[in-house]
Amino acid sequence: MPAKKITANDVISKRLRSIRAGNDITQAKIAKRLSMTQTAVSRWERQFGTMNAEQIVTYCKIIGANPEEIFAEYCRERSVRR
Repeated sequence: MPAKKITANDVISKRLRSIRAGNDITQAKIAKRLSMTQTAVSRWERQFGTMNAEQIVTYCKIIGANPEEIFAEYCRERSVRR
């Protein structure tokens, strides 16, 4: 059985969720700043939805993460799986 293909959404959303939770920032706060619902943020963090690059960069700013490092982490993980 082939390994599950890891998508950018999988890697990025899991990492951002981890950072957000570690910094005690709520999904509601993220949602308000992104002008979306808390449910939409929750769905994205659980890989059931998508965010565009601009939303991801804003999410990073809210939680104090560097967007370049988050995207680089995805690129590193992707290259390891190839």
